[in-house]
Amino acid sequence: MKLFLIATLFVYSLSAQEYTYSDLEPLTDEIIDAINALNTTWKAGINLNGSSSVRMDDLVSTQNDLNYTQDAQTDVYPAMKLSVNFDAREAWPNCTSIGKIYDQRKGYPSWIYTAVGTIADRLCIKHGVQIDVEATVEHMIKSNVGSNSYNNSANIGQALKYWAKNGVFTVESVKESSCLPFSQKCQPNEIKLNRYFAVTNNYVNYEDKIMSSITLDGPISAYMAVYSDFLSYKSGVYKRLSDRYLGVQNIKIIGWGTENGVDYFLAVNSWGTAWGEKGFFKFQRGTQQLGHAPVPMFPSLEPVDIVQDIPKSYVHGQLFYLTK
Repeated sequence: MKLFLIATLFVYSLSAQEYTYSDLEPLTDEIIDAINALNTTWKAGINLNGSSSVRMDDLVSTQNDLNYTQDAQTDVYPAMKLSVNFDAREAWPNCTSIGKIYDQRKGYPSWIYTAVGTIADRLCIKHGVQIDVEATVEHMIKSNVGSNSYNNSANIGQALKYWAKNGVFTVESVKESSCLPFSQKCQPNEIKLNRYFAVTNNYVNYEDKIMSSITLDGPISAYMAVYSDFLSYKSGVYKRLSDRYLGVQNIKIIGWGTENGVDYFLAVNSWGTAWGEKGFFKFQRGTQQLGHAPVPMFPSLEPVDIVQDIPKSYVHGQLFYLTK
């Protein structure tokens, strides 16, 4: 009898390890309890702040809708000694956009927070320019960012491609702008141009290159395939347990480290501070936790000071508002 019980427990343990929770509904007590019973590298919990902070309807339903990186270039970094732990918030404490958490419950998709946020981070790190991400997003959403009503596409690639073609202006807001929609030019009395930057897009294929890019230039944008268990992430190092695919979310990777012997990347989500570790999360390195999505991307920005090389006209999709 004792041998039978040991064998039963052994089989049960193996089946628990292999269980993927695909039949359990997302954001339910059942899936939370099942994850926590496994005692894995992360904990599940209720992510609520009045109402659910998770916007499942903002996830892109198929990866065929994503803009891959065929128009970007692979960036080559020299071999360098990487830190065991790195957090861009600590490396550049004056660049507060790095650690700012946004909330998609306002109705804005993840790609715009990720894309604008990554450019804001890198403008601050490389050029000392402080961008008001929230104000910039507000204006860009109204003007549709040149994406032809494709706002909920979770497509950072499309946004970065647009800026690579058109460049970006940093501007000061003089008064509430009325130069909408996207096709109209802003008037000089509504904004004050500050500087113009040319944008070049790059992508990174390997883990060490991701880390090198963040170390030298700041956070990078990434697509993440989302499965039903991720919605209930609360703490620890996320490792996917579910096979129930829900769609794609855009995130920003800002660092890495090791927790309880598990190597992780540190990332920023846009589901508000009630989700995860106050809006942040860790996911396991080296295990394809981003899923079969396009590789991480990042923009390089260089100021253009030659007058004839600066566009004579501009639209809201190019305007990044300075902090006041």
